[in-house]
Amino acid sequence: MLCIPVVLVALVLQASPSVKSISALDKVDVQRIEQLIVNNAPSSINSTGERSLSLDKDEINLLSTFALQNLPSYPDVAADISLHEGSTNLAISLPVKLLSFDLYLNVYAELTESETGPHVNAVTAGKLPIPLLAVRILARITQDRLASTYVNYNEFTDLYNSIRHISFHKDELIVVLDWEPRLITRVQAQAEQLFLSAEDRERILSYYAQIVAIINALPTDTRRTSLNSLIFPLFQTAQAKTALGADVYTENRAALQALSLYVNDSDISSLLAGRSPSETPRRIDVTIQRRPDLAQHFTTSAAITASVGANIAGILSNSKEDYDARYRTGFSFSDLTANIAGVALGNAATLNTDSAKEIQAHLANAVDETDYMPRVSRNNAGITEQDFTDQYQNRNSEAYLERLDAINLEISQLPIYVSLP
Repeated sequence: MLCIPVVLVALVLQASPSVKSISALDKVDVQRIEQLIVNNAPSSINSTGERSLSLDKDEINLLSTFALQNLPSYPDVAADISLHEGSTNLAISLPVKLLSFDLYLNVYAELTESETGPHVNAVTAGKLPIPLLAVRILARITQDRLASTYVNYNEFTDLYNSIRHISFHKDELIVVLDWEPRLITRVQAQAEQLFLSAEDRERILSYYAQIVAIINALPTDTRRTSLNSLIFPLFQTAQAKTALGADVYTENRAALQALSLYVNDSDISSLLAGRSPSETPRRIDVTIQRRPDLAQHFTTSAAITASVGANIAGILSNSKEDYDARYRTGFSFSDLTANIAGVALGNAATLNTDSAKEIQAHLANAVDETDYMPRVSRNNAGITEQDFTDQYQNRNSEAYLERLDAINLEISQLPIYVSLP
């Protein structure tokens, strides 16, 4: 009996990984992901109907590598996906420290397509075949645990259920889904509130209630207000809670998430969990430099960064600018500046304890929008994709990178960042 655990370890854990880890993705890889998002988005996001997405093996592995490298629990996990006609093979390597030995859990899975979605055909951990019944039980336990732990788990389920069919081919993976206008907004909202716990929900609702109280206290003829009127008092509250022992990261994150929810007029029904709001939100435009769009870009990027990190926030915001350049109002350096400034704030507010507390202190005592957002052109007309190509060639060109460096430098010199540790 004593030998059984030793034998199981010998069968499951191995001395080398089946999939070698990949170094951090470079700018070219990140821009490929952004272009993939744009290429697979419909020309009109307001139209409903069936939409087909196509990805080849390299694109799938690029996306999986990016996801693993940017989710906090999985930065050292490596995966490889191979495609076949009617099936796909997945290999995952997870480093495991056992006593003083560096070992690896190598998992292999074969999936086949079916009418109800991908079907698990076989799973092996190292050299040990895993019974499919055990796989199904583990999957069910995991789903139940996620559903009971995270308040927005049902939103992820709804997004998955919008997929009609997944088919595997030798050279590509095809996903057919029901496109509806709110899909991008819902994906963005989930990025802002990824894996939201019940405690996180209460924090966000507390800050959201403070926003509602501030807005309702404004004169009845007020149609717009500066982001200053919300962000400064919210971070004064966050600073006070931190001084009483609250976690600085979670308070900063919750404040930024609440700001984004109100500024972007997001649906908060999933946060309320069936409860009626304590006070009905009064809707007015929140602006930066008298522009609601800048406040929307800024708060969205800040909230996503605080939730899932700067890399994912950058991917989402940059791909949106590329999408606008191709299909909508055009590429906007003003919007891009607001995105980058929002990412900078979200990153500094959750980077480490010293940085998070400094950001609280700065925002609690800030006096002007230019403390956290540089001035941009008042002309909000965008650049078409063709005009962008004519002027900058692409986003790897020297001219574009110089423009980007100038924006980043200007943001780094804003008052709330100059004295950060």
